[in-house]
Amino acid sequence: MKKIFKTAAYLAIALSAICCAKAVKVGPNEAEERYFNAWISQNHPGIKPTGLGIYILEEEEGKGAPVKKDGYIYADYTVTDLEGNISSYTGKETAKQLGTYDTTKFYGPKVLTTFDNTLPAGLAQAVIGMKEGGRKKIIIPSWLMAYSSYETEKEYLENSSNSSSSIYDITIRHFTDSIHKFEIGEIEEYISRNQQIFDSRMVNDTLGFYYQPLSQEVSTEKFSKDTTIYINYTGRLLNGLVFDTTIEKVAKDNGLYSASKTYEPTSIKWGEKSSDLTMGTSGSSVIPGFALTLWHMHPMEKGIGVFYSPLGYSYNGSGESIPGYAPLVFEIEIVEKPTK
Repeated sequence: MKKIFKTAAYLAIALSAICCAKAVKVGPNEAEERYFNAWISQNHPGIKPTGLGIYILEEEEGKGAPVKKDGYIYADYTVTDLEGNISSYTGKETAKQLGTYDTTKFYGPKVLTTFDNTLPAGLAQAVIGMKEGGRKKIIIPSWLMAYSSYETEKEYLENSSNSSSSIYDITIRHFTDSIHKFEIGEIEEYISRNQQIFDSRMVNDTLGFYYQPLSQEVSTEKFSKDTTIYINYTGRLLNGLVFDTTIEKVAKDNGLYSASKTYEPTSIKWGEKSSDLTMGTSGSSVIPGFALTLWHMHPMEKGIGVFYSPLGYSYNGSGESIPGYAPLVFEIEIVEKPTK
C-alpha cells in the first residue's frame, strides 16, 4: 500500500509540472523524465547525476585490473526497479530470500561484454573504468537503458523508447579481453585442483579440450563407422553443479531426478569423424566437446572430457544450469547394450 501512495505522489508531482509547463513538443520520454526526477527528489534529495545522467548511490573501489571497452566482465549483480522489486540477480542468497532457490540452477558471476551496444548505455558508462573487486550501486533512468549509442543525455531522451528505470548493484569479479584464454585458465586450475584424477595419460590435442582416461587398462581397439555403442554420462560445470545425467542415483543425489524420465544408458551411433556422432534413437547431434570425448574413447572405457565453451554452449549457455561462456566436464562410461 505504501508503494501505491508513493507512486501516486510521484505522478502528482509530474502532472503538476506538466500543467504548469508551457505547451511544447513532447518527446518520447517527457513524462518518464518528470516521473523519474520526482522520484529522485523524493528519495535521494541533493544527489547529483554523473556522465550521461546516471546516479551513484554507493561505490567501493576495486584493486584489480580495470574494466576496458571491448572485453568481458564476470560480474555479480542484483537489478531492481525504482520501487525495489527485483528483476534480475546472480546470487544464491538472493534466490533464497526470494524463495526461488533451486539446487539445479547456476548461481554466480555472469559474463557481460563491453563491446559497443552490448550493455545498456548507462550500465556501460558505470562499469567501464571500474577495477576487479569494485562495486557500484547505481540508478539508471529508463532512457539510458537503451543499447543505442548517442553522445548526450538529450539525444537519449529524444530517441530512446525504453520504459523502465533500474537500480543496479554490481560487483566486478574478473575482467578479460580474451574470454577463451580465460576459460582455458579456469580449466587448467580445475585440473590442478583434481590431480588425483588427471595424470600423465591426459590428452590435450585440441585447443580448449582435455581428455583423461579413467580405466586402468585402455584398449587400442577403435569403433567402426555405423557401430552403435551405449554410454552412461554425467555433465557438470567446473564448480561441480550437475546439469545432466543418465544415472538415476546421480540425478537423485543432485536434485535432478524426474519420475517422467527413464534413467538408462543411451545409444551413440558412430561415424567417420567426431562431428558425425549422433545420440539416441532420434539421431540427435551432440555438442563438439562431448563428441570429442567419445572420439578419444575405446570399447568399455571410462573417461572424462573437459572443454571450453566454443566446444559446448558458447555465449548462449543452456537453460538455467549452464551460463554463457561456461567450460564443461563430462564423465562418460561405455557400457554393454542394456537388456529389456
